[in-house]
Amino acid sequence: MGKISKSEARKIASHIITHTSNNTQQTNEHLFKIFHRIYKYGSLQTYAQTFNLKKTTWYKYKAAYQFGAALMIRKLLRDADKLEKTDKTKAKLYREEALRLGEELKSLSPDYEKKHRLNHPAPSNQAKPYTKSKIEGKRKALRGLPTNWVGRLIDELPIQHQKAALVMALTGCRPAELEKGVWLEAVDHDHLKITIKGAKYIKNKQGQKQRVLKFALEDAHRLFNLAYEEPRLVWINKEAFRKAIRRAAGNLGFKGVSPYSLRHQFSANLKRESGEKWTHEDMAKALGHITDRCQQFYGHPNQARGRGSGILNVQASSQIKSNRGTIPEKTSGPRLS
Repeated sequence: MGKISKSEARKIASHIITHTSNNTQQTNEHLFKIFHRIYKYGSLQTYAQTFNLKKTTWYKYKAAYQFGAALMIRKLLRDADKLEKTDKTKAKLYREEALRLGEELKSLSPDYEKKHRLNHPAPSNQAKPYTKSKIEGKRKALRGLPTNWVGRLIDELPIQHQKAALVMALTGCRPAELEKGVWLEAVDHDHLKITIKGAKYIKNKQGQKQRVLKFALEDAHRLFNLAYEEPRLVWINKEAFRKAIRRAAGNLGFKGVSPYSLRHQFSANLKRESGEKWTHEDMAKALGHITDRCQQFYGHPNQARGRGSGILNVQASSQIKSNRGTIPEKTSGPRLS
């Protein structure tokens, strides 16, 4: 018999079930499926040692095990009560298993409560300080790439992906925005207008609903030719595009390059022109942000390559909120290559 009482085991189970009551049915089914996988090995610790779980996987499986074990305890105790008069042996086995699970749950810290969410976040209007490690992680893929890496990457891509890559390199749009479709339109026979529907727009709280970038013919001639006679929609299958970029980058020996690397390169080029041609608000509009703080996590002016962004004008549907933290400035040293 376990060291805890039946009422204590039931209380632990009820506590967990209460804290997971807002889960969707799909989430609960997924968690219970993980629990059954672990339960076959007797305990969470045994399963973790058998498969050498990584830290992130451990927390996920731990939460799933707690949820599944709580449901199992409740069911075992109910069945034990029903069998008490008809099959005392089976009732005893059910009760012992419920208490064993209860004892195991008691020894685990309650991840299901998500205690970290109870901490009050910093006010939304308070700029967060520049954190080197976070920014380094965002732009590290650009390190070591040659000056002409974007052009070489696009030429290496299959022809069906080249137009989309050109759009992404020229506008810095997100892959999810390309998946929605980006409109190209020739204007005045010598300019290209590109309209992007925001992928992160949520009721004016996150991201721009729409932004429009205008380019001169010499900076966008390959795309201008597509839209010369009539507006043209360019779109992608995001997963196929990602694989094509990865494959092309691998062929060229470019490590860590993904579709988002084109967005970071676009941001780096904008930052090189910051103060001379663009304000932080302009850069936020071009990147599809609603505040001027997020841009600090994209690219670095020392990573700029090529002639520049090529943008003549940028318009966005929402005004930019000034909430900028410290952004790394250009240094006098050589650019990263």
